Amino acid sequence: MPKHRTRFNVTSKELSLAVAFAVMGFAFSTRTWLLFLNGLNPLGGLIVYYLVLYGSLYALSHMGLVLFGVKIDKPLQTLGLLMITFAFFITVDWTSQWGAVVTSTHVSNIFLQDEDGVVFWAWNLLVSNLELCRILAFVVTPFLLALGGGALISKKVRLSL
Repeated sequence: MPKHRTRFNVTSKELSLAVAFAVMGFAFSTRTWLLFLNGLNPLGGLIVYYLVLYGSLYALSHMGLVLFGVKIDKPLQTLGLLMITFAFFITVDWTSQWGAVVTSTHVSNIFLQDEDGVVFWAWNLLVSNLELCRILAFVVTPFLLALGGGALISKKVRLSL
């Protein structure tokens, strides 16, 4: 009896991308990292932010996990790219309520209306433990979004019998 393949197949590259986002989310949501950023002036913080963006994109592209020049021609591929972009910015944007908790500052709602701010806020509605909320928001969510987005973007060979 032949095995039936599902439409949601995950390649090792897609899994690697999801793992990379989870690792980035873990590292960039630590108290040490956020306190370091809080000690920088706006220009210093912007320089670090862009170094992280450039370094991440460079490393991911050399690992074959982010491919530039890929033609996106289907709506689900566009949705997949959107999910990957959202996951990426959860891991490298540090303006959420979690950043305010770590740095002991009050943050306006305007500064929470971005990817990481919304995800942390949503998990915080469901989970009261801030460390668990951090893991769910900055590790689990980007992992799942990158995995799902990668699956939607990738063109798969489908065999029909």
